[in-house]
Amino acid sequence: MLALGAVILGFAGWRSASIAAQQAYDRMLSGGAIQIAENVYVQGGVVTLEPPVSTIAALAAYDLVFYKVVDPRGVVVAGYEDLASEAKPEQTRNGVVIEDGLYQEQPVRIATVAKQIEDPAVGGWVTIVLAQTTEARRALARDLTLKALGVIAAMSALALLATSYAVTFALKPLARIEREIVERRPDDLRPLQTEPPVEVRNLVHAIDDFMRRLSDRITLMQRFIADAAHQIRTPLAALDAQVEILSATPPSRQKAVTVARIRERTSELGRLTGQLLDHAMVIHRADAVAMTPIDLNVLAKGVLAAAVPLSLTREVDIAFVPAEPTPIVNGDAVSLREALGNLIDNALKHGARSKLVVSIGADDGRAWIEVADNGGGFAVPPGDVIRPFAKGPHSIGSGLGLAIAAEVARAHKGEIAISREGGTTRVRLLLAT
Repeated sequence: MLALGAVILGFAGWRSASIAAQQAYDRMLSGGAIQIAENVYVQGGVVTLEPPVSTIAALAAYDLVFYKVVDPRGVVVAGYEDLASEAKPEQTRNGVVIEDGLYQEQPVRIATVAKQIEDPAVGGWVTIVLAQTTEARRALARDLTLKALGVIAAMSALALLATSYAVTFALKPLARIEREIVERRPDDLRPLQTEPPVEVRNLVHAIDDFMRRLSDRITLMQRFIADAAHQIRTPLAALDAQVEILSATPPSRQKAVTVARIRERTSELGRLTGQLLDHAMVIHRADAVAMTPIDLNVLAKGVLAAAVPLSLTREVDIAFVPAEPTPIVNGDAVSLREALGNLIDNALKHGARSKLVVSIGADDGRAWIEVADNGGGFAVPPGDVIRPFAKGPHSIGSGLGLAIAAEVARAHKGEIAISREGGTTRVRLLLAT
């Protein structure tokens, strides 16, 4: 930018110097033409010129000078006969006319002026033409340009030094922030302690906010890994014990019982592993997936059709109640299907005795999907039941179904609402619209 500015200023300086030199020499040339015109007079009925030696000498000190005086009859009475001017007579009678020209194969600047003669014998207009070569004015323009370029170069150098110092001074806080980050341990995600300048305060606050969110996510994943390891260890230990029993049991009816228990433990471990992976997927998608418009009626109807098995161990009436008009929410369809599937599966396995209803609704800027059943309700308080791995005393599930639904609700700026009234347990997935 400084180089570009220097080039522009240099060009402007050259133009200004050229115009200044041109104007200075044009004034001298105009003054010389007027001085010659004042020295024109009539003597013996003939137009005569007494050359102004001092004026011509002053002009000739810088360049070559040529002049011509033409009387009213068109006769050249003094000077160079082949010196020509393109100026029109009506213009020269109103003042000096200056133009560019070429004389003796040299570029010249020509001043032309007319003077009226009042003598009755030769009355009329006398034309005075004065020309000067342009080398001196070009030299003056070069000199002025070089001086201007020197000033511009000095100012650019000073500006470069000042900018370098200012940038170095301004970036010192960033260097301190860099050192603080480099010296930290990988697990140290506390806010930066260095006080940032005003210019980068928003940047530092954004870094702090990012580290806070990263810390929260790492804490969440560490807790998930610890819980998963603990939960998987229990069925694995039980499975190992059953295998040991099976190995030591002779062929008998007891062996069939042990095989059934192993199959049960294996199924439990499969369900637990699947829900652990689903839980991890929901946590990941909360910040990684863009939200899209979702028709809740269509989504809930599809999930209900896929989640209900073809045969159940008991008779259960299943109903779907859509909303009119259908609510549209911005969300992640995969996570919402997973959450609703878990709510329906939880109700079928641990709740509904003979009735399950999935309904859709919207009010007060929020939409909701509700799963209601006529089971016995939850064995733990509603506030605890949505915690990961929270189970009742006789439950054989993983305790992750409602936790997954709660994570999905939070990702959609909503919540899980659990209520019990009239023998019906209602679990409502509230979503922001």
